[in-house]
Amino acid sequence: MMLKYLLCSLLLITALPSFSNEKIPENETTVFNETFSWQAMGNIFVTYNPSLLAGHDQEEVFDYFGAGILLDVYYKGFFIQSNHRRVSLQGAELGYQLVVTPKWELDIISKTYLFGYQPEDIIDDADKPIPTLVGLSDRNAGEGVGLRYTRYHSNSSLSVDFATLAPLSDSNGWVVDVLYTYMLPYRNWDIYLSGGYTHYSEKVMDYFYGVNSSEVTPDRAYYEANAGYRVQLELFAQHPISTSWSFAGGVTYSHYSDSTKDSPLVDTQDLAKVKLGVIYVF
Repeated sequence: MMLKYLLCSLLLITALPSFSNEKIPENETTVFNETFSWQAMGNIFVTYNPSLLAGHDQEEVFDYFGAGILLDVYYKGFFIQSNHRRVSLQGAELGYQLVVTPKWELDIISKTYLFGYQPEDIIDDADKPIPTLVGLSDRNAGEGVGLRYTRYHSNSSLSVDFATLAPLSDSNGWVVDVLYTYMLPYRNWDIYLSGGYTHYSEKVMDYFYGVNSSEVTPDRAYYEANAGYRVQLELFAQHPISTSWSFAGGVTYSHYSDSTKDSPLVDTQDLAKVKLGVIYVF
């Protein structure tokens, strides 16, 4: 509850107007600069993207292909960030820079921390019945809002998110998301090596992977999930083809906690995702 009040207070503070005649000490960093920048990109890709859910597989040819528009915008501390240098895209991040220094940054951040799923749509698209999903309620996406601390080094960064899903999601829990990224330039390649750890509270885990008493069937036992985690390793590489086009691809390996694996909705504890494609910068 205190976190919710803190976040609301910070949002109100950032919404207040700034005054250009206010004197700022020389040693103080301000986010209210006058710069505006944006970049729009389109991407087309082929991906191998297995699911944690039992029986939910890529079955049609079109399941392996995708396309989208990526947008990065910055204006006076406010930003939209596409995270296009990642294999696992979870939608754009919205944020505001509270404090910016040459070595570290503190932001308010809002993003999707977990994808939702609609069991009836999955069953309709599948070529086979999925007993563990029949009659299961929809799980909406885990949208969260919180604080992010980022520490910068010469070729790397470490970020830590502490976010609550309560204001924007039905799961009413919290998430801690840690990501370390090292950029390794090699000839004309930009190679990004990442390692991450995400901790999900008990309420988040139970919402996405639990089975309540009204959802119990002969093929789906009652399950109350404990708090859980995901460990992630990622390799992503990008290479320019021309002034506007570049090749991009990578692989992600994720390992999930026993509280995820033990759910009757899940049939695996480890996932590997591969993504290859091209990016066009408008």
